[in-house]
This record gives sequence, C-alpha cells and structure tokens, in this order.
Amino acid sequence: MISLTYLSILFACNNDKSKDSTTESLTWTKDIQPIVEQHCVRCHQEDGQGTGDYTNFETVQAMAPLMLDAIDGGRMPPAAADPDCHDYQDSDKFIIPTESRNAIEEWIDNDMPYGNEEDAQTYTRTMSKLENANLTLTITEPYKPTFSDSNNPRNEYRCFALEHNQTEPFYIKALHPIVDNAAMVHHVVLAKANDNGLIEGSTNTEGIDCIEDGAFVTGNYQDGAMLGGWAPGMSPVRFPEEAGLLVRPNEKIVIQMHYYQSDSLEDDATDQSGYAFEITTDVPDNVVTMFPLGIHNFTIPAGDESYTITDDFELPIAINIWGVFPHMHVLGSAYEMYTEDECLIASDNYDFDNQLTYMHKEPVRLEANTKFNLSCTWNNGADNPNLILDPPQDIGYGERTDEEMCYAFTLASIAQ
Repeated sequence: MISLTYLSILFACNNDKSKDSTTESLTWTKDIQPIVEQHCVRCHQEDGQGTGDYTNFETVQAMAPLMLDAIDGGRMPPAAADPDCHDYQDSDKFIIPTESRNAIEEWIDNDMPYGNEEDAQTYTRTMSKLENANLTLTITEPYKPTFSDSNNPRNEYRCFALEHNQTEPFYIKALHPIVDNAAMVHHVVLAKANDNGLIEGSTNTEGIDCIEDGAFVTGNYQDGAMLGGWAPGMSPVRFPEEAGLLVRPNEKIVIQMHYYQSDSLEDDATDQSGYAFEITTDVPDNVVTMFPLGIHNFTIPAGDESYTITDDFELPIAINIWGVFPHMHVLGSAYEMYTEDECLIASDNYDFDNQLTYMHKEPVRLEANTKFNLSCTWNNGADNPNLILDPPQDIGYGERTDEEMCYAFTLASIAQ
C-alpha cells in the first residue's frame, strides 16, 4: 500500500527543485527505506495486495514520483480509522508525518541516492497472510457461482460448513482468509455453528445459497455465533495472550462467501477460498465473540453527497471491547462509534478497498447500561466515482454490493 509518505513525495516532486547544499543528502538505506517500510510495505511487497514490491530500491526509485503524487492527492495511504479517536494496533503505519513526506520529496529532488550498505537495516515485515497457521480450512471443491438470482443480480452469497476435526475445545488466537479468486470475492464472513444453527444444505460440497440468512446461523447464540469477517485491505487479526475465540468440537466452521460479478470477471471463474488460523487449547482469561452491531432502517437519497444516519444502543451487561471492524459498501464515506464519554472508532474518510479490523492496544471496558451511538455517512452524489447505480438512485440497506450497510462488527468479551 502507498502511504501518506507517498503523497508527500509526489507533491514535493512538482515543487521547487532548489536545496540547501550544506545539508547532507538523504539516502535510501539510511533515511527513505525506513519510511517506506513503515508506511508502504504492508501492501507493496512480493505477493502483497498493492502494485509493486517496495522492499526493492529500484522499484521505489522508479515509482517515487507516482508515490508522492498519490500521497499528496490523498489516495495513499488508504483511508484508515483516526487514532486520535481511539488508538489501535499499528496505527503508526497508516499516518505519515509531514517530516517523513518532506524527506521523500527531498530525496527525489536529490536524484534518489542509494547510500551506504552499512546503513541498511533488517526489517521484520507484516505479511498479508497468516504465516504460522496450524489449522487451515478451505472450501472442499472449487465452486463456480451461478449469479442466477434475479432478485439479486450479479451477487451471490454462498455458505459452506466445514469440519475442523478438532476433538477438544480450542481457541483462535489469529485468523485470516485464504482468498482464492479476489476478482469476485466481495467479502467473507466467518462463524461457528452446531447442527441446530446450520442452514440445511450448508454441509454439502457445493454449499447453499444464503443471501437471506445474514450471518447464516439461526441467530440463537447458543447454536452459532460470528467469529470474524474479511473485506478488501484487511490484515490478519491477532488477539493478545489473554483473549481468544472459542470453538467447540461439536461446532462446524461456516464460511460465508459474498461473490460479485464484475464486468471483467471471466465466465468460467471459480473460487476455493478458505481460512487460516493459529489455535491453542490453552484457555485464555477472556473468551471473545464478534457482535454484529448495525443499522438497517435507512434510505440514502439519490444525489445526497453526505447522508448520515445514527442509532443508539444500550449494553445489558459490562463488556470489554477488543476490536472493531467498521463496514459499509462503496458509497460509504465516514463512520463513528462513541459513548457519551469516549470515542471508540471513527474515520471521516472510509475506503471500501481498505477495510480493517482495528484491534485496540488495550481492551475498552464499558459498564452495564452504557449507551453508545453508531453513525454512518454515505456519498450518493452524481460526482462520486464509486457509483454502481449511475445516475444515483435511492439506496437502502441490503446484502448486495449495489445496496448499502452500516455495521460495526465488534469483538467483545464479558467483563470480569
């Protein structure tokens, strides 16, 4: 991914080329690579979701003017939650300080010198896949979506219930999907369910259509519950030592695939996605569940460039919030989740292609009867380049990509 640092670089590139000759020139090995590693390499590395391998000097040298242009144009780094609302793990990767942006600009203006090998550092890089998975589940056979539902054109929700074959309760400490065909995977939702919570047919090799079933279990949390979700841009989710997601031997792992048929999708395209996990049988102090907090009753008027809806919630019990996954579709532009006293998650620049589960650095305790609000804002204006329905039409809640959502999928445990 290109970060704010990139934006800074491009901006500087187009400005005055003069420089102070008394200042030591910045180099790749000493000054610039640390910035790129911090803010860009999360996505821009070999097998990453971004274009180009920015661990490579020659690649960055060639791309630097474009990187800076993207930074200054606000396109990179992709939009992320505001750490000033509530800080979260790795927040320093998503915001590039002005001085870092200016350093990249100065380096470009000085003809991008490499520097000395003795200044080079060794970097531990965050990968876009789970490196130490000890449980991997995938759809049993490649599945070819039919996109045949006339009520939901170009969209298909398919649920697959998979056996994990564990003989005792286990706890998920980290998880991340294995996305086989990114060209048609809109998002993935993960759940656990016993036989009473499964949709009939979901254990078949070809799965079952489940667009009408939401989280694809009965809704009775004794029978099934959400474990997580993935959307474009998301990194692996990791829990601290004292927390984890419980799965029992009699429960199956259910993967809900949302497929979208874009104009560029090949006619014979198939998918065999799955999920990778780091699991343990050691019992953590906090058993976490994902709660899908959302707003369903809204209509976004055609042409409205900033339509906002807010709803109130009240907690029946005290909980600890470990992380939040905000989710809207392509018209989403901003979101906020807050109590009377505290901002929990917020951004005024939502990006559908960079959706993350934001794990708090420390769990947030909310007492019983705490009231909090969830707010979402959409841009349904004619100038929005992300419009699917063009010219704009009134849009309400729905599962399809051309409909909209307002969710804060919240990872929480009962407070002790």
